[in-house]
Order: sequence, then C-alpha cells, then structure tokens
Amino acid sequence: MATRILYVHGVEAIGGAERDLIALLQTLDRQQWEPHVVCPGTGPFRERLHAIGVSTYALTLPPWRKPLIFFQRRSAVRQLSALVAQLDPAMIHVNDIWWVPHTVRAVGGLVKPLPIVAHVRQEIEPAKVRRYKLDRVEAVIAISRQIEQSLIAGGVSASKVRTIYSGIDLLEKPLARDDQSMRRMIGVPEGAVLVGTVANLFPRKGYEVMLRAIPAIMRAVPTVHYVIVGSDDSGYADRLKRLAQELKIADRVHIVGFQDPVQREGGVHETAEPDPHTCRDVEAV
Repeated sequence: MATRILYVHGVEAIGGAERDLIALLQTLDRQQWEPHVVCPGTGPFRERLHAIGVSTYALTLPPWRKPLIFFQRRSAVRQLSALVAQLDPAMIHVNDIWWVPHTVRAVGGLVKPLPIVAHVRQEIEPAKVRRYKLDRVEAVIAISRQIEQSLIAGGVSASKVRTIYSGIDLLEKPLARDDQSMRRMIGVPEGAVLVGTVANLFPRKGYEVMLRAIPAIMRAVPTVHYVIVGSDDSGYADRLKRLAQELKIADRVHIVGFQDPVQREGGVHETAEPDPHTCRDVEAV
C-alpha cells in the first residue's frame, strides 16, 4: 500500500512555489506514495493538480498574524484538523511558511504524533522563525543556503534543516511563446529592446523601483519596453498601471499576467526587494 502524504498550500495562482510543488508531485512514484493536497477550491493551481491526477481538498487558510480574522482562522484550523484525522497521512508537507502555524495547531490535538515538513521559499529574518512555528516541525527544507542560515540563527536545529534547490524540467514541453509571438501580443516592433520581470505581482517584489528607473533607461535605450509576467490576485497591477501613468511611461509598460514559459527577452530584471533564489531565476536563463 502506498504511503499517504498530505501537502498544504494556500495560494490558487501558479508561481514558482506552485510550479516546484507540481513538478515534485508529477515525479512521485504513485505505487510508493499517495499524494493529497489541501489548497483553495478554485484557480489554476487546483486545476493543474487535477490534470495530473492529484486529489485536492478545498480550504482557505487566512493569514496567521492578522488579529481581525481570528474566527476565520480558527475555523480553518478546525477544518484542517478534521481533514488530517480523516485522511490519516504518514506526514504533512507544508509548501511555504505562511501555513506552518495553521498546520502545527491543527495536528497539536491529535492522539498520534504526525511529522510536519516545512518548505521555506521566502527570505526570512531569524526573529520570525519562531513566529511561524518553524522551530516546532520535524524537518525544514530551505531553497537556498542563505535561508538555511537564517533558520538556524532563528532557532531551528541544524540537524533538521536541509537545502534543496528549486529547478524546472526544460524537457517537459515546448515553450508556449517565442520572442516574436510575445512582441505581437503586446504590440511592440521587432527592433524594440524587451526587459522583463518574471514573478507574481506582490508589493514585496519591488516593481515600483523598476518603474521609476524606466525613464532613465529610456534616455539610454530609447526603444526599451518593460514586460511584467506574473499573476495578480490583489489588484497590485492597477497600482502599477497608475504609477506608470504618473511617470508617463504607460506605453512602455506591459503587464501580461501569468504565461507559460516564454522564450527569449532582451534582458531579465531581478525583483528589487530581497527574494530567495527561486524557480524564477532558472526559468529566466
């Protein structure tokens, strides 16, 4: 009989963390492992899991550290605890730090101890390690040595931490768009210089820094256009569009949403705020 694993993930869009988990699930030997995933009940991530034959269970996990949603968070923890009791997995894999506290609380009342593996995909300050209960799980996967060092400095035993770098399967399928099709989609000429950022749209990615730099870049490279590739679940794209209008660069900024891998841009701009070494960097090469 296959060993049952429950994966916990709280985002419905597909970004680097989701791609990494999908790749892991696709390569599991189903005769040895039986994966189940807790995730939001709608969205492309859940649809992709169903496409590869992975069972999902709909659950929204509210942010852990926002006091005004205490009752919603408590309800979600109770639902997660009931699901864990129903499925009786051999272990739980939490796919990022945000849902570790929910999971630790959910399994705390179980009769049988249940190991938790936490995947840390964010830069984390040592002071936040205990806030997100990372010192209370059985094992922690860091996606970079820098994150590993922060976890140890924050109180996680070095024997519990292992660095496993994220990656992508370049042979999985043909690239969805080439350079010319991307140019046609956004309406820029062949001679334009494309600079792009590939990352989901969150304020912590620092897109505003790049937008404010575009006018100076245009003076040096008059044909430059900036392409932003990534999902937006918070309305952040509208904020970036307003800033582009204020800076009078709206005709040079193109927010195209989530895209399957795109072949070739003139250059790739790293996110301006601190961010771990993720799938984004590999996809951009």
